[in-house]
Amino acid sequence: MHIEQVKRYVLSSLVCSVVMLHSTAVAALGATGGTAGGARQGLFVMSVLFGVLAIGAVRIINKRSVWTPWLLGAVVVPTVVYWLILRVF
Repeated sequence: MHIEQVKRYVLSSLVCSVVMLHSTAVAALGATGGTAGGARQGLFVMSVLFGVLAIGAVRIINKRSVWTPWLLGAVVVPTVVYWLILRVF
């Protein structure tokens, strides 16, 4: 493997894991707290935007088109976390 490819893999995994962790945490926060007018919906939207940012950043780092079906993952992951926490608690 070339060193540039390894750099892209490492940076992509770091960006994706850190930003998706924030996305999941904000979705969990929205599901467990924030009952004031529209706070849950606002936190959910923020978590989706974090996910879109993560996937877009990884695509840009790897010099690929930003528009991809993987952007649905940015919507699906926070939705699943949000739904599971609402059902469990």
